[in-house]
Amino acid sequence: MSNSLKAGLISDTKLYRGITRTPHSRPRLIIEVILWVVAVAAMVALSFFAHTHRQPVQFELAFSKDVQAIAFPAWVGSFFRFLTFASDPRQDTIEVPIVLILFVLFRWFWQALFLALSVGVGNGVDALIGDVVGRPRPKPNLIHVDSKLIFNSFPSGHSCHMMVFYGFMLYLTFTQPVRQSRYRWLAIPFQIWAILNILVVGFARVWEGEHWVTDVLGGYLDGAIWLALFIFLYNLALEKVHERRAKHLPL
Repeated sequence: MSNSLKAGLISDTKLYRGITRTPHSRPRLIIEVILWVVAVAAMVALSFFAHTHRQPVQFELAFSKDVQAIAFPAWVGSFFRFLTFASDPRQDTIEVPIVLILFVLFRWFWQALFLALSVGVGNGVDALIGDVVGRPRPKPNLIHVDSKLIFNSFPSGHSCHMMVFYGFMLYLTFTQPVRQSRYRWLAIPFQIWAILNILVVGFARVWEGEHWVTDVLGGYLDGAIWLALFIFLYNLALEKVHERRAKHLPL
């Protein structure tokens, strides 16, 4: 094999079975690490706030009352409740394994692995933070509460789960194999659905009276931290696979 052809293969961004390589420049990596550390620090600060304010502060209570005062059509309220029902822990134990099985059937092994890690670690740490912070749920004497739940209020598990689960799959739809596929248009409805779930579920949890706004922000931030980390590790793993395969190219 000629050196030019070998170099072309090594620099190719396509890998076997739909895997892509996304190299990181040093300045970009430094910026990403700084932003990630800032996000972690913000999560610690928000957790401390929730721990020291077990009852809502004035802006949280006012925000919830303003949201619940909006006169949504009945179908909008039903849609809110459907989204939160679909992302309840009981349903998640069915939905996530189904998606992972589909990934494996399509031989997307790396994608399945890092999706499982993102969801598992993200939701697990979210529950752990909730136990440490120990903030109680909103009370019916303050606002309308759809359901009396026993789980901790901070951070919002629904918001975190939507971020890590739909966020990672949404990221995959923008990778090169999907963008260059002849069936790439099939990803558009999913992208809309994923963005809708991520954005709406946090608002819906406040509207239902299940969380205060800081709980939702904490859930989103916690989910974003783990989503960013596992997207980075996913790309790093693929770079290593690419480099290893490139070394074994025939001369």
